[in-house]
Amino acid sequence: MIKHAALITVVATAGLLYTALTHETDLAKFDHSELEALIESSRPALSINATLKDRRQQFARLIMDYAENENERLLAARAFIPRIIERQMKHDERDPALALLISYFDINPKTTLDHIEAELYLRVDALPPALVATQAAIESAWGRSRFAKQGSNYFGHQCYTPGCGIKPKNNQNKSVEVRRFDTVGDSVAAYYKNINSHKAYRKLRRTRSELRDNNKPLTAKELIPTLISYSELGKKYLGILRSVLISDYIQLAKQMDTNAAH
Repeated sequence: MIKHAALITVVATAGLLYTALTHETDLAKFDHSELEALIESSRPALSINATLKDRRQQFARLIMDYAENENERLLAARAFIPRIIERQMKHDERDPALALLISYFDINPKTTLDHIEAELYLRVDALPPALVATQAAIESAWGRSRFAKQGSNYFGHQCYTPGCGIKPKNNQNKSVEVRRFDTVGDSVAAYYKNINSHKAYRKLRRTRSELRDNNKPLTAKELIPTLISYSELGKKYLGILRSVLISDYIQLAKQMDTNAAH
């Protein structure tokens, strides 16, 4: 269920403007501009649901709201793929909208167009909000970790340039810092980009695609087994994910949206 009316309006208006254009060069520039707004712009701040009294439930619901917003952006971007590919088939020069998607989702630009198209459909897709909230809860101690408070980092993202983030205490690797984000939404967007592009999560993307192809619901339960590489804890991490997922904090927060996947 799409909740964010502003995003709906943007997508609908974009469709009307697109039909008014006639030259393919203009269409390509238009698509590039719209995709840039969808996937590269800063995410708007969302409010905590005050009807939930427990702090951890509030945190879980807030992350789910950000996840739903990110899902809408990605599904809107996914809708651009068919016409971008069709347009690229007619030209040798790289379509700017396609170039943007290739760069953002870290696809090898030297592969065939068929391969690029297949990878786009694997990568430009949604995730279960309950799964996003579960991982955020684990990685940020329900939003109370030092990195969450000081750097809006809720998923343990690291960076490797001096001064790029926050230095962990007692860190053996001096070149590693914990990435700093401007907003919660930007942290969630980075999590999605990581899951949708990093080679460690190929199995997740294939599983998600298979569920979609078979008209099965996309659930956290189905995707958890594919996240063994997210933590050095390995199989133990999967057990922690399952435990937090079925907790009252996640389940009661999820009930605030009757359309949420289990």
